[in-house]
Amino acid sequence: MILTLKELAEYLRVNERTILRMLKSGQIQGVKIGGQWRFNGSQIDQLFFPQSQPSGPDVVPLNEFTQPNIPMPVSRLLREDRVILEMKAKNVEGAINELSEPFARKTLTLDIQDLRNRLMAREKLLSTGIGSGIAIPHPRDPIPTLREPAIIIVGRSKSGVDFQALDKKPVSLFFLLACQNIELHLHLMGALARLLQDPAFTDGCLKAKSGEEMVRLVLEAESRQAPAAG
Repeated sequence: MILTLKELAEYLRVNERTILRMLKSGQIQGVKIGGQWRFNGSQIDQLFFPQSQPSGPDVVPLNEFTQPNIPMPVSRLLREDRVILEMKAKNVEGAINELSEPFARKTLTLDIQDLRNRLMAREKLLSTGIGSGIAIPHPRDPIPTLREPAIIIVGRSKSGVDFQALDKKPVSLFFLLACQNIELHLHLMGALARLLQDPAFTDGCLKAKSGEEMVRLVLEAESRQAPAAG
């Protein structure tokens, strides 16, 4: 499960300042998305409650999900037919249904209603509209019924969607993410966050005339960021 800063503090029975100090000292690791921290619950358990955790070669090291060399760039996941250039939705539920439609149409998951329920449950907990007209809808837990390790659907609304974003502004760009496991989810959330901090990328996405152009923009943005990551 993915935990917020508040949830992790409650889980460990410490205050949020203690969590932030542990982050600063490197005791724990997390991913910051839209100005808010996210933590891998299973990794936290491995660190603080090792006696209750399995061991062996299949256990993922605590810091692996934050390593920049995980071989799964966003561009590898994006497809032209998974880009919705003109969304019609006006509200949260409409946007979730529209963005998840490719899952149903292409049978990308065995249970589309379960996916939609999970996406809506996440929005009710806290909007994934991170501000500046951008949202990254995602389920809180992995989706083991996906037909692929990870799937990204990109959506764009010219008029904007009332998505209850953190800054209260309409959302124009959506990047729906669903993964089979938490480690890959957190890695891709971080990768998306880096892309969306690039003004040239977001501006290009708003102006793109085709799904092909949207895929090219992702490739170009990742290429620009590659030297900094190395």
